[in-house]
Amino acid sequence: MLTRRELLSCMELGKALTSELHSERLFGNILQKVSDLLPAENWSLLLLNEETGELRFELSVGLNLEQVKDVRLRMGQGIAGKVALAQCPMVVRDVQKCDFFAKQVDQLTGFVTKSIVCVPLIFGGKTLGVIEVVNPRSLKGNPLPLLSIIADYAAIAVENMRRYRESHELAIHDDLTGLYNTRYLYRVLSDLAATAETLRDPFSVIFLDIDDFKHVVDTYGHLKGSQALQEVARTLRECLTEPAFGVAYGGDEFVAVLQGFNKSQAIHKAEEIRARMKQTAYLANHGQSVNLRASFGIATYPDDATDVTTLLALADRAMFQIKGKGKDAVQSA
Repeated sequence: MLTRRELLSCMELGKALTSELHSERLFGNILQKVSDLLPAENWSLLLLNEETGELRFELSVGLNLEQVKDVRLRMGQGIAGKVALAQCPMVVRDVQKCDFFAKQVDQLTGFVTKSIVCVPLIFGGKTLGVIEVVNPRSLKGNPLPLLSIIADYAAIAVENMRRYRESHELAIHDDLTGLYNTRYLYRVLSDLAATAETLRDPFSVIFLDIDDFKHVVDTYGHLKGSQALQEVARTLRECLTEPAFGVAYGGDEFVAVLQGFNKSQAIHKAEEIRARMKQTAYLANHGQSVNLRASFGIATYPDDATDVTTLLALADRAMFQIKGKGKDAVQSA
């Protein structure tokens, strides 16, 4: 049975977690409350990657996160993996007597694990992760009711945060291509302009328009046309390394934003994208082999313009000048 102090602490934690969407503060609050109520040598929060089906360390108190950031536990592997798979909490009083205890963390960090209390984070029947309390100061009584309540609140908070992230991602990405949308483009360009003015750091934009794309749509249909746009977007992503990023500007037009690129570097990048497009057979997975070309216009801040609207307009104009000269080429403002 929980004490009055523990019940009040759980209520306070519930209020704090269910209103928090910032991941670092959220996870910090979770482990801070666990450490307050269940003193131990370390506490860890592991979250499940739904795509890979593996648990990874999201946050840890008492361990160097850098040392364990690459550790992955499959569902069913180790104590954490068993708890995540079975969706059932577990108290292991002596890990040396546990046949499925995973030793990777101890081997990487030099830490000596003696006992573990582990509870799953479950929301809507799905496992989101686990909380581990390692080498608790005392295992008298049953720590599971208290830790399970904390885990329930934590699961709700983690799911809220995930949904917030998903809605945020949807708001700034193009539905068809997965690239960023124009809303995000103008916001980031404004920030880059402010930063460039202070740090004297240039940036460039590339406007590209697929040549004769109407012919592709007329020949293969709108569905294949949409697929071709997705594949061109993939080409763009493959050519860009963060912090550079691509934008679906509309129709068959795209923009690449190149932070820290001067004019000559931007021209080189545009030629790289152009060459990659010429080497790619589009719609090959759909029974076709379509060659696509594009016209590229480049503008650089602050060489060509010191405001975002003019910068984009100059890159767009340079691209249309290429269209009038024969297409499939690169031109700067």
